[in-house]
Amino acid sequence: MTKIKRLGVFAIFLALVLAAACGGDATSVQAPVSSTEATVASPTSTADSTAHSDDAIRANLGGEPNTLDPQMASSLLEFSVLRQLSQGLLGFDKDLALTPLVASQVPTVENGGISADGLTYTFKLKDGVSWSDGQPLTAGDFVYIFKRLLAAETAGPYSDFFTAIRGGEESLKAADAEAAVKARLKDALGVSAPADDTLVISLSAPNPTFLQKVALVAAAPVRQDLIEEYGTAWTEAGNHVGNGPYVLAEWVHQNYITLKANQNYWGKPPKQKRVRLTMISDVNAELTAFKAGDLDIARVPPGTEAGILKDDALKGQVLLSSQLASLAMFLNTTVEPLANMKVRQAIATGIDRAAWTEKVKNGVGESATGWLPPGLPGFDPSAGMEYIFNVEKARGLLSDAGYPGGDGFPDISLTYVEAGDQGLIAQFLQAQLSENLGIEIELDPLDPPSYGQQVIGGRQFDAALVFWTADYPDPENFLAALFSSESFLDITGYASEEFDRLAGLAATELDQKTRVALWSQAHEVMLADAPIAPLIYVERYYLKSSKVDGLTLTGIDGEIPGDTRLAEVTIGR
Repeated sequence: MTKIKRLGVFAIFLALVLAAACGGDATSVQAPVSSTEATVASPTSTADSTAHSDDAIRANLGGEPNTLDPQMASSLLEFSVLRQLSQGLLGFDKDLALTPLVASQVPTVENGGISADGLTYTFKLKDGVSWSDGQPLTAGDFVYIFKRLLAAETAGPYSDFFTAIRGGEESLKAADAEAAVKARLKDALGVSAPADDTLVISLSAPNPTFLQKVALVAAAPVRQDLIEEYGTAWTEAGNHVGNGPYVLAEWVHQNYITLKANQNYWGKPPKQKRVRLTMISDVNAELTAFKAGDLDIARVPPGTEAGILKDDALKGQVLLSSQLASLAMFLNTTVEPLANMKVRQAIATGIDRAAWTEKVKNGVGESATGWLPPGLPGFDPSAGMEYIFNVEKARGLLSDAGYPGGDGFPDISLTYVEAGDQGLIAQFLQAQLSENLGIEIELDPLDPPSYGQQVIGGRQFDAALVFWTADYPDPENFLAALFSSESFLDITGYASEEFDRLAGLAATELDQKTRVALWSQAHEVMLADAPIAPLIYVERYYLKSSKVDGLTLTGIDGEIPGDTRLAEVTIGR
């Protein structure tokens, strides 16, 4: 299996950390920008009469985007904005099946879009696709972004996802090569446009999830001429040109973003003329804004879900979003006593997960013994059932490991992000392990950057709460990077020859049923070895005004629920 590179995965992981698990803030960390600094698009970037209403969809991002460059974006809030401004070859429908966007169809072997050996993908573009300034969008624009993704000097957080493209691995590794060598590697990449409406991508080996990766925000087109003219400022309002249903009308940094309907949009016109996205980082202040009628959609503050569900004024506006996301306690298998598998199994068995959802959260949430969440191919509700709470079994495992009643068990700590309800979860686990196993743990709350450095940079933790959300709806995205012994993101230090064997087979298996079965087996192997103690399948709670209609949620939504189809939303009067 290809070894995962440091830059890309680290950036992705920090983005997940910043999502602050279980409905917490998705605030970005960056240098302060004056709240008065703003960019505004020219009057030509306005909506036409095809939009249905002057009323704006008003939602909250939870923070300032670090970038609106699709190839450089990595956070959920950035994805929520970019899905309105840019559209790639493919996307996902409401059931998370692939659907064509700029491409005229999803390539398959049957329609001739994929070669029989799985190495060549041919995309035909729809007729009449244009940029928001009216300029035609061509296959050459996609050649540009794939070469940009795979050039060492312009690599972004998701560049590693596209190294299956022929020459991609070599190009990304050429950071220290001479300019002439980089240029040759870039020219040799397996992407070409034999015609303005035809893109051909050649892979170095079969990659069964390649089309799902093409559907990510990272593969959305950008304009080469604007990047060359404006540099990083090309993403500012007035400079930005996209191909999505909306255009960037205003970006008042650290304050709000205004989107307006794209008058040159080649698809079905958006139903609202405007989208206004605020940047309120305090989730309680966000709730206040919703109650005041200043937001149409808002997050429910973590820990208040049960109360809001009983609130006569609010309960009818609650929106539950089941995410393709899981939360677990990751255990450092390279340090004692957690290097002992029986200790890890004892911890996983000694947690009364039902007590969390029923007593602490008052019936809100879904406890988990497996890692693959509901809705993901390969999900099995019986996965990890050996870790259903059983205090006698857990104590027996701990005794077999040499720590009867917790006697002689060394001090260990639990690291987590000090945001959302992770502190409450950590306190719950601390009490559970003390009461049920006699294991005392210290709590180690950290800010997101410090957490990222300690958890990833050298495994400087004993146990850590880790939240993981799907980039694309496939078990590979939950298993390969986190548990392969060759992966940089093997957070726990877990190494299993059997897991690696199964993962290696799944990585190139083109038959979907066989491939998912291989990942299911790998999942079972990993759970049996207990490098993690699964805790929760993540659900997010929102409030939605009764004026909002047509909001369609999916398991891969960003910070704004329904952001993959926000152009279909209407706001009643």
